[in-house]
Amino acid sequence: MAKNVGICFSGDFAGCEPLSNIHIKRLVYQRLLELIQNNGFNSFVLTRKTYQGNSIFNGAWVFNKGKFKITEERVKIDLVYDRVGGITFPPSCDQMLVVNRRDFKILSWDKWQTYKEIGKYMPKTFWVGELNNVSKVVNEVKTKNIVLKPFNSLKGNDIFIGKKEDLKFFKPERQGRKYILQEFVDTSCGIPNLTEGMHDLRVVIINNKVVWSHIRVPAKGTFLANAAQGGSLTEIDYEKVPKGVKKIVKDISNRFYKKYDNPVFSIDFGINEKGDPKIFEINDQIGLPRWEMKNRDVFLKALVENFKSKII
Repeated sequence: MAKNVGICFSGDFAGCEPLSNIHIKRLVYQRLLELIQNNGFNSFVLTRKTYQGNSIFNGAWVFNKGKFKITEERVKIDLVYDRVGGITFPPSCDQMLVVNRRDFKILSWDKWQTYKEIGKYMPKTFWVGELNNVSKVVNEVKTKNIVLKPFNSLKGNDIFIGKKEDLKFFKPERQGRKYILQEFVDTSCGIPNLTEGMHDLRVVIINNKVVWSHIRVPAKGTFLANAAQGGSLTEIDYEKVPKGVKKIVKDISNRFYKKYDNPVFSIDFGINEKGDPKIFEINDQIGLPRWEMKNRDVFLKALVENFKSKII
């Protein structure tokens, strides 16, 4: 009997088009569902709102031959590709098989834990905790500019990058967060043959191989390259990436492949003024390539191979 593989989101269980809220990349998700089906699996779109525990969803959308059909029957899913994000799904005591495993999701979500594991490749980082503690720590940072960010932030929210003396003007949108403080990495010299100025270089790893890489450039007048903060994204050939980056990627990829059961993840780098790569963060939630990108199917087919490695 064919195994059931589902992509899980967090929206409402309603309507016949579960991808209707996805605009630019809707066709990419449909392509992934097709590849799942073409590899002999039953293909589903899921929502966490119908999850009952023990791999059972009380309703789902079945994908078959390019069309969706909603079913309110109970469905047992053999493997879930989690697009919910965070660490609340699935519940900590649940045994559902999910990409990625919970311990890796926690590692990616908790930037302080990330630093404790791969800190030798990162800017020097200090634990702050409550925001009012930052004055006790800020002088430990030796760079003129500093980076203050929540230890579990997403999409560049509530991050301060700038001079120490300007920190007093920082007003986070969300209160009660806990923070880390980092040395500032000046990436304004760019990357030879790839980009001329400030950047964030992302390398995506699946099945212990690099399958996609791109550069994000911050909007003018900002430091944040996140798409949610107005950054722009350009796909690049991994062959052009500096050797120092490739060496770090190989080390971390080999380590994580063994320790965390072949995770799907990305590593974000900045190249400093000396040409040295520094890791900004790792991510367990990766935005899919756009339809027109060269490595779209390389990425998607690697995902399906990852799924197969976990349930066959």
